[in-house]
Amino acid sequence: MSWHGIRTIAALELRQRVRTSRWPIVLAVWLVVIALVTFLAYYATNDPQLRSGQAMYDIVIFFVLGLAMLIVPSLTATSVNGDREHGVLATLQTTLLTAWDIALGKLLSAWVIALTFLATSLPFLAWAWFQGGISAGRIVLSLVVLVLVLGAVCAFGLMFSTLTARPVASAVLTYLTIGALVFGTTIGFGLSVFLVTQQESQQVYGLPDNWYELHQPPTPTPGTELTPQQQDQLKLATEPTTADCTHFTRQQPVSHTERIWWMLPLNPFVVVADAAPSEPRSAADPYAAGFTPMRWISAGVRLARKGPDSVVDECQFRVATGAVSAPADPLSTALKSPPVWPYGLGFLLLAGVGSVVVAGRRLRTPVRRLPNGTRIA
Repeated sequence: MSWHGIRTIAALELRQRVRTSRWPIVLAVWLVVIALVTFLAYYATNDPQLRSGQAMYDIVIFFVLGLAMLIVPSLTATSVNGDREHGVLATLQTTLLTAWDIALGKLLSAWVIALTFLATSLPFLAWAWFQGGISAGRIVLSLVVLVLVLGAVCAFGLMFSTLTARPVASAVLTYLTIGALVFGTTIGFGLSVFLVTQQESQQVYGLPDNWYELHQPPTPTPGTELTPQQQDQLKLATEPTTADCTHFTRQQPVSHTERIWWMLPLNPFVVVADAAPSEPRSAADPYAAGFTPMRWISAGVRLARKGPDSVVDECQFRVATGAVSAPADPLSTALKSPPVWPYGLGFLLLAGVGSVVVAGRRLRTPVRRLPNGTRIA
């Protein structure tokens, strides 16, 4: 294996793709679609309460990742068995190029094309940055993670291209793998929640269940009208305060999501979202974070990893009168916990490296056995 061999294969693959008329058209369509989505996101979120910059960035980066999940697998899913079907692979294998040169060269060329698609979206991400409310460090981190995720997806397609004889089969298997990571993990987590939910004794800090029953207002005497002062006193007597909150035990369903949270970081969208979640607008107004789906996903995954609280604080949500401070934002609290994206990114990178290893071993010569009907040269 040598850099010269890898570069040679990558250059051949890139020249072949550039000479075809399909990929320039796909790139142009990609650019138009990203531009349209960005303009729509700008006009839909161009409001101070929605934080246009962060909302635009979240929408565009998710849309770019979604389109990449559709386009990138096709870059490598037919790269090896397609060459074998056209009698090109055997010619390469008779040269001084090694199996690893061929595998890594094809992976590099597909990765470069994927990064080209990503590069065309950078002006629109820069537009979101100019709108304000988003840091350059957050953009860089999420883009680095996205680049690595795209590399892993390219590796999946390369592996299936060496494992199957027909390009259609490898393309289907690659898209099924991506679908399992994107949709299967989410559906699996949602269904597994029912398996880890059970009735337990839960410590609660809040109003006793019979508080409102014990503080019913007296029935007014017919024909008697209360003065405004009496009405205010009656209202205060029937509204709870923080002093009414106590600790007690209640039997209720408890979901132990800390047992199944590991499914979510396997999702590429969760990895990118958790790498750089949006932050609240300000400490004085923590709930005015606007439309920030990356923040919601990141906080949700970290809450799932944390599992149920040892003591459920219902007082801050149910009691308004007499509160000494504003209730804490649970999403902001969750975002202070350690991130989960390193676990998901580590899994994707390990799976990608394993896919490249399988592809390299499958390209070794001499081939001991080929499927029936496979063309050699």
